[in-house]
Amino acid sequence: MATRVNPVTGGPSAPLKTSALLDSFAPSLMPRKSLHQGVAGALAVLSAEAIGLAVDGLVRKAAPASSPLAWRLGARAVLAAGGAAIAGMDESDDESTPKSALRSAGRLVEVAAIGGIINEAGRDLEGKVDWPLLPAATGLGGFAFVATRLAKELQTRRGVIQRWTEEDKPASLPGSLGIGLGVATLGRVLAKGFKTSRASLGDYMGGDGGPRIVGRFMNLGMWSGGAVSVYLAVVARLSRVNAKVETNFSTPPSNEFVSGGPASVSPFEELGLQGRRFVTEVVPPDVIDETLGETGAMHPVRVYIGVESEPIYATGRSELALQEMERLGAFERKFMLLVSPTGTGWVDHTVVETAEILARGDIATVCIQYGKAPSFLEVQGVSLGRAQFRQLLWGVRQRLMGVAEDDRPKVLVFGESLGAWSSSDVIMHQGIAGFDHYGIENALWFGLPGLARWSRTGMREGRNPLTPPGTVAAFDRFEQYQELSIDERSALRAVIVDHDNDPISQLSLRLAVKRPPWLDGDPRRNVPEGMRWQPIITFIQILADAMNAMVTIPGEYRSFGHDYRADTLDFVGAAYDLPPITEDQALATHETLIARELDRATRIRAEEAGAEKTPAGAVKGSIQ
Repeated sequence: MATRVNPVTGGPSAPLKTSALLDSFAPSLMPRKSLHQGVAGALAVLSAEAIGLAVDGLVRKAAPASSPLAWRLGARAVLAAGGAAIAGMDESDDESTPKSALRSAGRLVEVAAIGGIINEAGRDLEGKVDWPLLPAATGLGGFAFVATRLAKELQTRRGVIQRWTEEDKPASLPGSLGIGLGVATLGRVLAKGFKTSRASLGDYMGGDGGPRIVGRFMNLGMWSGGAVSVYLAVVARLSRVNAKVETNFSTPPSNEFVSGGPASVSPFEELGLQGRRFVTEVVPPDVIDETLGETGAMHPVRVYIGVESEPIYATGRSELALQEMERLGAFERKFMLLVSPTGTGWVDHTVVETAEILARGDIATVCIQYGKAPSFLEVQGVSLGRAQFRQLLWGVRQRLMGVAEDDRPKVLVFGESLGAWSSSDVIMHQGIAGFDHYGIENALWFGLPGLARWSRTGMREGRNPLTPPGTVAAFDRFEQYQELSIDERSALRAVIVDHDNDPISQLSLRLAVKRPPWLDGDPRRNVPEGMRWQPIITFIQILADAMNAMVTIPGEYRSFGHDYRADTLDFVGAAYDLPPITEDQALATHETLIARELDRATRIRAEEAGAEKTPAGAVKGSIQ
């Protein structure tokens, strides 16, 4: 056991695994619990082990274990020198991903080879010392040293990363190592099982060459099928929540301006859990008038089509939404807000309520559900959400062509997180020209995922020819927007709000091989100064951070992580050019939004009394 935990002689990849484990504990974007830290550490160790063993296998072909030490060390030194030469390639911000991957591969080969030299030398030295307890002393001593370093890294994280609440329990060393050991063991068991079944199928098919290759493909298909089956089973289980009927959201609305009401063609029971919350939370005219100190507010229109309303055909849901809009008077409003929801069908209530108040109720909000599971399990549903949203946009466009231009409502688009991904993808091949094609006036996207096409192609940075200069801009906070001139603000068609420390916005596969721009240059808000980029490790860190990025505390608006409520009031009014309000009205609107959120959270908690608790009454936004 002492030998296995030795950070030097525990195996050919032991030094690299130790370094990777230490890096995984270093500061990143989000606070972590033991679960998140354990997963990050395990993935880092497994990745390092795979790289170390691959490099070791390459070295063994030229210098077998039976060869002299000098020959083995020399082979690794040559490999390290080659990796260093590749890692020293010139780097530029706009270089291709293959070039970045090649440089990072060189760096990984270099450090893996150096780690192998340390391992070889350590094992040789250990073998020359005639003391039976040496392996135990060096192994346990090395482990204690590494554990001390890990504890210091955790302490550093706590000091530089803002926590959700003071009561929030940060990651502990024993808990993180225990969870990490369990995850790493599971990974090794699965890898061992895969290799064993591959060898068995290869032997069963018989011979070498073709039959063995067929056996390998059969093994890959068997494991892939099993993984997909487990995944679909998890999605199906979590999707059952959509059918849950909450006591506090079980009464169909009595007004004729929302889905599920007396004038609706969308039955209330088919709206799903998020849909029922959405249509019952519309801001009534008297609340709008009381908030703004005015009179004459209209009743907002809310259209929501659940998956169960037309469970098979996406086109049917889009057509049903258009029919619903006509029945409820959506085309008669001054503003039309088309929203693509997150994976569960959740819509940001703060955004919609803000728009309804600022528009004085003269607005219709339309949403079509495309999934029933949490967003991280509904990524494959982005294409469906995109198709539905495109059909909705085109249907609205066609209907408005028959309306006098002065009488047409102003078409606005909103999406948050997975909803921002699916709605922006509609015009991914047209860019800003797609706004005119579909009749969109302005779009506002919160937390646009780094995996979205707009992110990958540089559209949100204005680096794509399809986004003319000045038509799109990304902001971390509203103060950056205020720095623009009036003309620059009016030229914006797409406003993207991505917090500097939102891991969902920053996550991309390129992050594994290329230093991201937000870790270069001037310090950024809420990004720890001690955070540094490491190939693969930083990607794993951000992936773990994304697991804890969507925690929200009802009534406490914070511009942090994936929580955009504190930015909502300013950006909704500015991006959509809604009627202005005074400072007193803005303060009153803020108070109304908080009061409604606290009331909504209280009613939701009453339904979830037996559910898992989060710190200080926090609500797990990951259920979105």
